[in-house]
Amino acid sequence: MMTCPLAMGVLCALGVIYAGTRTWAWSKRAGKLGIDFVTLVKFVLHSCGTISDVFFVVNLGAAFWWIVFFKRQDVVFLLPQSTDEQTGFVAFLAVAFTLKCIEMIHMFVVQATIDIFLIDWERPKPVMSSKDGQKSEEGAVSIWRTYFVANEWNEIQTCRKINPILQLFTTVFFLHVVGFQYLASADPYSSFSLDSSQYRSGDSRVFRFALGACVFLIIGLIQWLFHTLFYERFICDEVREFVDLCSMANISVFIMQNAQYGYYIHGRSVHGRADTDMKDMYNQLKREEDNLCGHRGLLPNSEQQTFRAALPKRLRTQYDRVLNTLNMQTNQPASRMERGAGKAADSFLKSLEAYAVLNRFLSAFVDHSLRDLDYMVKDKLLFESILDVEFEDTTEKGFFYNDSGHSFDAVLFYGNETTLMIFDILFFSIVDLLAQNFVLAGCLTYLMDLILAEIRDSAGKKNLAKKTLVDERFLI
Repeated sequence: MMTCPLAMGVLCALGVIYAGTRTWAWSKRAGKLGIDFVTLVKFVLHSCGTISDVFFVVNLGAAFWWIVFFKRQDVVFLLPQSTDEQTGFVAFLAVAFTLKCIEMIHMFVVQATIDIFLIDWERPKPVMSSKDGQKSEEGAVSIWRTYFVANEWNEIQTCRKINPILQLFTTVFFLHVVGFQYLASADPYSSFSLDSSQYRSGDSRVFRFALGACVFLIIGLIQWLFHTLFYERFICDEVREFVDLCSMANISVFIMQNAQYGYYIHGRSVHGRADTDMKDMYNQLKREEDNLCGHRGLLPNSEQQTFRAALPKRLRTQYDRVLNTLNMQTNQPASRMERGAGKAADSFLKSLEAYAVLNRFLSAFVDHSLRDLDYMVKDKLLFESILDVEFEDTTEKGFFYNDSGHSFDAVLFYGNETTLMIFDILFFSIVDLLAQNFVLAGCLTYLMDLILAEIRDSAGKKNLAKKTLVDERFLI
């Protein structure tokens, strides 16, 4: 245990350097020209996450080493931890949990404040005049495809790669029913059951953490491997199915996680339209199956539909100008004559106008139709991928970087499974160390997961309605 502070010191120093790299990448993506107060706060928040992970890894490694060598020794060379050592160990865990809570709050705030817009590529169909049978005015475009995509995004916001119920049930089963918890005694005996004729000392808090965290982590890794290697490939992949839905609905998704950085999902239909009947849609799918039409990718003869986007500052300025104008018009105080239904109707009409302006603007940007705003599609350099940064200058031109199809899950629970898993393990362990009860720890951890999912779902739903200008009443 004496080497733990040394290991923590070295790894924390490396973690702070990594947090500095992440902060530099964020400042570049946020369009910061220098170090200000917000940048320092971001550095502290990123440091909290890395230091929490360091404390967790070192404590878990030390506890696992101690229980294995203590229980397997034939000649006494290792003694149980003293009360002071156990108290220091629990203090490190408490610090790790506190820092992880800060990281979770940071993650929730980032995900619940992203800018997202649904680009509708559908064009109005000409309406035939009933008198002379000739084309007269253009018909309306159905909004239901946009609502459908918005609802699907709302559903996948809290999807995870592991099943929390199965995770906690299996963990408690192995610890409490199978009897792994009996290995936590501070004596050299290794038994999965209680023997009344045999002496058994009290449990070591270090050993209880080692057993609970290792069982939790192993079951989580098994679930993650099953989901990644089998479930996603052969049964269901919620993220890639969302991309397919966008293609069928003729809707692209523009996500801005930072001021000048985000993700783009190209959902433009290769058939030119999606607002059609069932027979026409079946024929469209049949043409794709028979390779009688173009590919779904952004570039010709390409299947690449998802991208990381480093955006030019002028694009962000234009985007904010439209939304700020809408917010000023919506939030300005109304006179007595304008209050009531008239004020609500006027606000709704302004939202429709802002939606149409943003839809034309972003679709023109994707189509390379803006003179002073353009972008280039390319692959990231190896060093850029390793550090998760972009070295290109986006002052005059943006860059769309090809990805693996899952990059945008960084703004969902789906892409933050490691953070959620470590938080669950720490919460489970803290509750168990306080109550000395794995069953209670499992129940409270499941309750905490439900609360977090509900908070994230509620905040994400409000943000989705606000940023996409979709009426929240249609988000189920």
